[in-house]
Amino acid sequence: MKKNHYLLFIFSLFIISCSSDDDSSGTSGVNNAIPLSIGNYWVYDVTMEGITGRDSLYISNDTTINGNIYKKFKTKSFPFGFYSTSLRGNGLRNTDGKLYLSGGVDTGIPDFPLDLTISDFIIFDTNATAGTQLTSVNGSTQQQLESFNIDITYTLSSEAGESYSSFTTPNNEVYNNVKASVVKLNMQVKVSIPDFPFPYTILPAQDVVVSTQYYAENIGMIHTSTNTHYALSSLPGFELPIPQSYSEHQEETLSSYNVE
Repeated sequence: MKKNHYLLFIFSLFIISCSSDDDSSGTSGVNNAIPLSIGNYWVYDVTMEGITGRDSLYISNDTTINGNIYKKFKTKSFPFGFYSTSLRGNGLRNTDGKLYLSGGVDTGIPDFPLDLTISDFIIFDTNATAGTQLTSVNGSTQQQLESFNIDITYTLSSEAGESYSSFTTPNNEVYNNVKASVVKLNMQVKVSIPDFPFPYTILPAQDVVVSTQYYAENIGMIHTSTNTHYALSSLPGFELPIPQSYSEHQEETLSSYNVE
């Protein structure tokens, strides 16, 4: 269960999966996606296969990063959900309708450790049309797993989602003027084996995490839907100490909040 839980921890941030009949009508931008006042808080009900939980996310104080002032987010206890985990301990600022996130992100994917440091990663842009890329960060890292060297190449990106004049969350709450944002983690993984002449690709480049979050004007994030999935290629003659495949779906839904 812990492995399933931690697989969802990434920074970062969203395939759309909504059971409501929301009207995607291309409304104008959300002017204030997250009210950034110290003391504001949001409580989320978190559901995934076999696990339920509740996260309490709040703004604790101002913090300065690279000369810019951010609002620092904390959680009441160790979070269950992808969204609260992504913001926990990090700084967020709003400039011209764009939300910039800075700090450290641990993806938490079992056997594929990938710690990222992000600076002004745009998680939301009120003025961007659906499908517009907001930010893209590329990188690579190497890890050792038993006798294997694991090379990970990744792209962390975000893009603007659809706008909704009215949006109904899974707990049947209706919100007006909602805009979505999508964050993806794409990974390729290669394995280097002793005495083997070249690296072997066990994970062709694919979106490992796709998460969609929905922001209601002057309220904040009201719902997040996250899909995590990978499927490894077989390595002839070798048995890797890594699960061959993984699939998990998570929902985070706003249950209560207080904002100024």
